[in-house]
Amino acid sequence: MLDSPTPPSHQATDRGEPCAVSEPELRAEIDHHDRVRDAVAAMRQSTIARLDKFEADFIESTRNLYAEDVGPDHNLGHAMARRGEERLRELAERDVPIFFGRLWFDSGVDYHVGRLHVAHEDDRSHPLVVDWRAPVAECFYRASVHTPMEVTRRRRFGFKGNTLTGFEDEDLRLGQGGGSEALATEIERPRTGPMRDIVATIQPEQDELIRRGLDTTLCVQGAPGTGKTAVGLHRAAWLIYSYPDRFERSGMLVVGPNENFLTYIAEVLPALGERSVWQVTVDRLTGAADAPGRDDHGAALVKHDARMAEVCTRAVWNHLGYVGKPLVATHKGIRWTLSVNYLTTTIDRIRATRHTWEAGRKSLEQAVMHGFMRQFESRTQKTPDAEWKAAMKRDPNVKEFFDAVWPRLTAKKVFRKLTTDEAFRSEVCAGLLTADEIELLRAGKGAKHSAADILLLDEIQAQLRPLPPEQTYAHIVVDEAQDLSPMQCRAVARRNKARSLTVLGDLAQGTTPWAARDWHIQMAHLGHDAAEHTELTTGYRVPAEIVELGNRLLPHLDVTVSAARSIRSGGAVDVNRADDVVTATADAVERALLEDGLVGVIAPDNILDAVQAILPAGDRVELVASALAKGLEYDHVVLVEPADVVMAISGGVSRPDVGLRHLYVALTRAVSRLTIVHAQPLPPELGNIGAMATQAAAWH
Repeated sequence: MLDSPTPPSHQATDRGEPCAVSEPELRAEIDHHDRVRDAVAAMRQSTIARLDKFEADFIESTRNLYAEDVGPDHNLGHAMARRGEERLRELAERDVPIFFGRLWFDSGVDYHVGRLHVAHEDDRSHPLVVDWRAPVAECFYRASVHTPMEVTRRRRFGFKGNTLTGFEDEDLRLGQGGGSEALATEIERPRTGPMRDIVATIQPEQDELIRRGLDTTLCVQGAPGTGKTAVGLHRAAWLIYSYPDRFERSGMLVVGPNENFLTYIAEVLPALGERSVWQVTVDRLTGAADAPGRDDHGAALVKHDARMAEVCTRAVWNHLGYVGKPLVATHKGIRWTLSVNYLTTTIDRIRATRHTWEAGRKSLEQAVMHGFMRQFESRTQKTPDAEWKAAMKRDPNVKEFFDAVWPRLTAKKVFRKLTTDEAFRSEVCAGLLTADEIELLRAGKGAKHSAADILLLDEIQAQLRPLPPEQTYAHIVVDEAQDLSPMQCRAVARRNKARSLTVLGDLAQGTTPWAARDWHIQMAHLGHDAAEHTELTTGYRVPAEIVELGNRLLPHLDVTVSAARSIRSGGAVDVNRADDVVTATADAVERALLEDGLVGVIAPDNILDAVQAILPAGDRVELVASALAKGLEYDHVVLVEPADVVMAISGGVSRPDVGLRHLYVALTRAVSRLTIVHAQPLPPELGNIGAMATQAAAWH
């Protein structure tokens, strides 16, 4: 692939043999890219002009109203402004190429493939660029020598920023394909900031997952560096493009593990033309992030446990009262009576068919009124009027009946009774929790709600009434899903209106106390027993040397996952033992900054502040706690004191099993070089890594 637009130009075959490319051909591609940029600029100016004209017309309409006018259409104004702003964001100028590939077909037609659709002013039937999500673009990712999909030639472009520097061709008719130097260069490009899209480097197995239909729920187990997060985000963009009507009515939600992670992925979807997706943590989704209270470790474990779903269900439905006598209502001296048998039979039927408390109460109200009306019609041969119906509903006996048998409830009222009424708590927890676990649910006087309490309130609320449509989504992408507790899974599932999910994660990276160890069980908590499961094991970013080191921990993590492999080599592992790890870390960072790319310093909580104090200023170095490194990626990682990472503290309790998973995460964040700095002995699970570590002297 070319490094500059200066001739002579070259392309590489799948055997890496360069062959000449004419300068006029390169010049033609550069000119085409300039035309595309000019077209996008014109589209942007056209959008601005339409917005300005609409705003002027709208303002004028507010000033010159005729007598018969009801006023300006504010809804239309809002819709036009929103659509225009979305379009401007989609067309925003970015330092990325608009197209990255080109396809030639047997028919003689060819297309440039890029990040958005760009129309030709003179010939809209043949666009300047087709969106990567369009059906025809699928061939760019999946066509091969063995399955050409009517493609004769595929071209990949090289760019620096948004300047086209060269290209590389694969002629599928001649057996060229699959060994692209341009593709490898793009995959290995140094990291300079937050996560970027992989739209130019999507692999066939990734593309197959990205383009699965909206009605397919996927569960993707992915080893480090296999691109599972990128698959999920690109799938979100593809679904919105492919099913616009569904997502116009109900949006798209992306759930991530923490705010660090969301910041890291924040610009991927906007770069793909999608800004309408809400990206949020599960705690933000449920309101638990703002909980003022805190649980100790034991209480949190119980409250996040799957058994609490049944506890919450019982806590609501145990308010159902007993019918001990007939219901008698009187109007104008006439008594109307519903028998005990009629009432109990009705309640049993409603209880068996209604899923929420409030829907059940409404059905009972209707059944009671229906029973009274049938008596009225039988006695009088008339239909009761509105005054009679209203009087029956106001009857004190009717009100007393409902208060006793099917009272009005709130989630806070039910939760308060569960946590403060010992007899009630024992009754609804019987056979589910142990005596010690039941005691952990007790709330002291004035206790504030914890994050786990908010989840229980959410579960109770779901028993009372369903979520309103505006709080549900047509599709939800859940990343690092192995870390969700059963109760968090249920909260996510309630918001999945269309029962359509993309679930991503790695059981080996489960670092919460309730982390999943089996995807089928976790998917059941998410409401999808029949999800399609797949496993990604081929890494494209993390080099083999670093992947191999991480694989050493897999037998000690108590999960069943396949070991990862990498298509890349040339990574490096350095092990520096030092009496003063803070000073040694500063030295390691200084040396790492001599190379291109982003440097991540991963350290345990106990020395985080000390490490922060010695790091240089600038945007090329990021310090992250080992507990928050999941999902992130750096060109060079400096990992500080692995022994302390393993002795992780979770809720005040040392959890070496969780700590080993933190270490597995930390070891696999580097896409070029890993430097381990330590004073304490390295965890024995790593084995002898001295032999594989690069000699420090050679690096210097």
